[in-house]
Amino acid sequence: MRKLMVLLLILSLSTAFIACSGDKGTATLSGGDKQYEIVLVVKLEGVAWFDSTRDGMTRFNNDHSDVNAYQIGHSTADPAAQVALVNDLIAKGVDAILVIPNDPASLVPAFRNARSQGIKILTHEAGTQSDADYDVEAFDNHAYGAHMLDVMAEWMGGEGVWQPFVGHLTSPTHNQWVDGEIARARERWPGLREAGDRLEEQEQQEIAYQKSMELLQANPNVRAIMGSAMGTMPGAARAITERGLIGRVAAFGTCLPSVAGDYLESGAAISLHFWVPADAAYATAMAAYKALKGESITPGTDLKAKGYNNITITPNEHGVPIIYGAAWVDVNKGNLGEWRNPDGSYKL
Repeated sequence: MRKLMVLLLILSLSTAFIACSGDKGTATLSGGDKQYEIVLVVKLEGVAWFDSTRDGMTRFNNDHSDVNAYQIGHSTADPAAQVALVNDLIAKGVDAILVIPNDPASLVPAFRNARSQGIKILTHEAGTQSDADYDVEAFDNHAYGAHMLDVMAEWMGGEGVWQPFVGHLTSPTHNQWVDGEIARARERWPGLREAGDRLEEQEQQEIAYQKSMELLQANPNVRAIMGSAMGTMPGAARAITERGLIGRVAAFGTCLPSVAGDYLESGAAISLHFWVPADAAYATAMAAYKALKGESITPGTDLKAKGYNNITITPNEHGVPIIYGAAWVDVNKGNLGEWRNPDGSYKL
């Protein structure tokens, strides 16, 4: 009898040890608490912007013992490849899928399938998305575009020819920024005019460079190139530099200091604008976490990331609640040093 009792005690202790030392990705923690698996699917892996979002997901994961949060993405910005990743996560049975869409419409069938199985769906940079639980935006997109246009217009002296770029013509956020830019030009800067319809650079610096070279050759009156995706500013600034147009033509738009800071110093670019991707990822993960726990997300909710501490919410045309922060950042030659580490490398 004594041997049996000892054996049962050993088995009990072994089971407890396994429960306490299991991987973080298991379904439950020791004590029976839910382990939430929250996954961010980005547009494209291997670029600085989405390296930063990964940092945000890692930080969120480290801050929450009951969460397994991480990021995945494809090597190309192909909408079909992104849909395939989402479908894989649905099959895996994760708790929440966060997506920065390449093409929101292409994701709708997968999103409907996920939500029918109780999986939370949240997007970022997709204010027109349907069939999602929430979309999280760093700011009002039209206001952000108007702000960038004002900075560009002041440098141009309020008149001249400029050209808008987007990453993808299907990207709702990029197009909303350009819509805001054009509306502000019509409203406040009648001396400005676009060289042509918005150009697509497919999130690639090389394509932005080639199209900027073609633009500058075909239209010598262009004074400014405005980018929405990360590739435009460095690609356009390189073209401006190679054509010897620094001081006469300049690049503006959304980018990061680590990608375009050197062009700010040379004068090929004048002002870059962005939100901190890591903070956006963290805020989106926090919204998913609250939704999974059944907590309400209302105006004024603090999502525990800089710029998202007092959110506003407005439903879009599909009824999806759009969460807005107030998180844009402006960087120019004058304040570029604030984004450098002591060793000279860039913070972001």
